[in-house]
Amino acid sequence: MAVTTIVAGCDLSPPSDAALDRTVAIAELHKAKIIIVHAQADDAPIAEIDNEMLAQLGEVSAAVRVVEARGLAERMAAIQTRGLEVEVVSRVGPPGEVLSAVATERDAELIIIGTHGHTGITRFLLGSTASSTIRHAACDVLVCRGDGKTPFQRPLIATDFSPASAKALTHTSAVCAPGVTIHVIHAWQLPAGSWGASLLGQARFPWNTVRDAVLDSAKAQADKLSAEHAALGHPIRVELVQGPPASVITEAAEKEGHDLIAVGAHGHRGVRRLLLGSVAESTIRHSPCSVLVVHGGPVGEPAAT
Repeated sequence: MAVTTIVAGCDLSPPSDAALDRTVAIAELHKAKIIIVHAQADDAPIAEIDNEMLAQLGEVSAAVRVVEARGLAERMAAIQTRGLEVEVVSRVGPPGEVLSAVATERDAELIIIGTHGHTGITRFLLGSTASSTIRHAACDVLVCRGDGKTPFQRPLIATDFSPASAKALTHTSAVCAPGVTIHVIHAWQLPAGSWGASLLGQARFPWNTVRDAVLDSAKAQADKLSAEHAALGHPIRVELVQGPPASVITEAAEKEGHDLIAVGAHGHRGVRRLLLGSVAESTIRHSPCSVLVVHGGPVGEPAAT
């Protein structure tokens, strides 16, 4: 995947600055242009307010704009010292819509934003801005959690062997350090109803045969995946784990210390259209690390297994 333009959301907060650091590291890999996008709050007059209060609010708003402009200029100058091309775009509107619109206008391949989500047992990765951006964007969206001034070192790809997840594998290589191993994990489960087979007994229903068939199919798909991406420039390690996909993925990320989870998103893009399936949605929301959402094919696209 060639990366020529990256849109970086900036609200001047610490999570936003951490995401901007990661943006710079990825842009340096590809000599890509960075467009810093700042979504301004709508300062439309409030109904039923007197002129004196309105004037005071106007003064506060103007002061805030000055502080924001200064902060954006400082960040732009810092990036320019790294030898990268950078531009600042500031518009009024909801952040997710503004980011997505700018990315579409500039043909950006990637949007990078920070998250204010909590960590720990009650963590919730996506705030309203991240969720809105993912649903509106026509390109990949990287939601960064935590600090990081280098490309990702320990990526984890969730795969169901569909074209969308294969695309996620390819696109992940663009945000990772050269030559790092990409861990691909497939969560498999027995067909619905298999749990009742043991009640009938092995003689009446050889459920082991079903299990072996499912595993054989998954192993064949894993071998095919590795062969098709042998020239990616990254060693690929495929692991098959039994269990619910969302929990398998997040538990693996925690256990092995991954700094990135990549998921292929099925579904249509655009305003008011649901992008993510339940597995991807749960994985993204409860991820212990950064998440790359790669747009896949339309709803109903069949998986390879």
